[in-house]
Amino acid sequence: MQAVHAFTLAIQAVPALALQTLLPAWVALSVTAGLWLLTAARLGLLVEDRARPRWVVRLVDEPVFCHWGACALGMPLLLAGLLLLAALRIVDGSSLDVPVLLPAARSVALAAYGLALPFAAWGVWGIWRRLRVRRVQIPVDGLAPQFDGYRIVQLSDLHIGSFHTVVVGRRWTHAANQAEPDLCVVTGDLLTSGAAFHADAAAVLASLSATDGVFVSLGNHDQADSDLFSNRLLTTGAHVLRNEWQCIRRGDAALIVAGVDDRYSCRDDLERTLSGRPPGIPTVLLAHDPAVAAAAAGHGVALALSGHTHGGQLGVPGMADIVNLSTVSGQPRSGLRRISGMWHFINAGLGTTGPPLRLGVTPEIAVLVLRCDGCNIPPTQ
Repeated sequence: MQAVHAFTLAIQAVPALALQTLLPAWVALSVTAGLWLLTAARLGLLVEDRARPRWVVRLVDEPVFCHWGACALGMPLLLAGLLLLAALRIVDGSSLDVPVLLPAARSVALAAYGLALPFAAWGVWGIWRRLRVRRVQIPVDGLAPQFDGYRIVQLSDLHIGSFHTVVVGRRWTHAANQAEPDLCVVTGDLLTSGAAFHADAAAVLASLSATDGVFVSLGNHDQADSDLFSNRLLTTGAHVLRNEWQCIRRGDAALIVAGVDDRYSCRDDLERTLSGRPPGIPTVLLAHDPAVAAAAAGHGVALALSGHTHGGQLGVPGMADIVNLSTVSGQPRSGLRRISGMWHFINAGLGTTGPPLRLGVTPEIAVLVLRCDGCNIPPTQ
């Protein structure tokens, strides 16, 4: 969190300069300091999310994070503008003294903030009006013909809390139910943080339906009173898999669904999760963290399903699948990939962590259609 606060302080350079085009310097700096303190205070509350009146969320919290987004997106624009300004003055042989450059820098900052603000506003308010339903066909080695065409609907990273409410969550589950799943899975991070929204997350989960039920693995944001939370989820009729597996049957054919617990709290035990399985039955593994799922390659897992990365959450519009916070930090892209004979699908998720905005990365539900390996159907997504 200290790094987040330091970053938040650094990006206040954008409004500090921009406001000086409209206000005296001391007023601009005072307003900027106030905005930083307000933003830092709201960021601190993200550590343990708690219920807040909706009017406070709408009129205070969301505008604060819209401002944060405009600063974060405006900072690289400001730096690029200043470099271009300096380069042009060098070419012209003009002075680079600070008193000379400052008025132009203020104008550049105002332009940077103004350009970034609509994108930030879309990230906070607009993108929730969109939902991507990604349909993927996956050929599974050893899948019995009885399971050919079997539909697994995956949701991940709902982060139910003060921003993503039960109402928003039920919009997502309604879309999932419309896909008529044979099996519905939720790969972790049902909560934002803390334990205040256990009941809300359970209410959202209870609205999911599938022929063979709802299966859940927990994520790193679900660990506050995790045993209590698991028990709450069990009351909805869901199957919460914590280093264990269950078998789904179609006549004399079977499919194993396994779920590994959270890696960050050191509750994951992949060996225990996969032990004791009958041979010859394909396994679908629910593992919130892609790194844990990748470790299952070569252990008889046919398909691993993960979330955690949010598809980067913030990406370059138009090419966000490739350039986003996940990919630039070395994490794998969302979507389907092959690892040592195992299929691995990483869901871009639905909610957010940290500041509640997405850019370029649309909330996603995945409809994964399993095909038997004798069907000669290539994977599609």
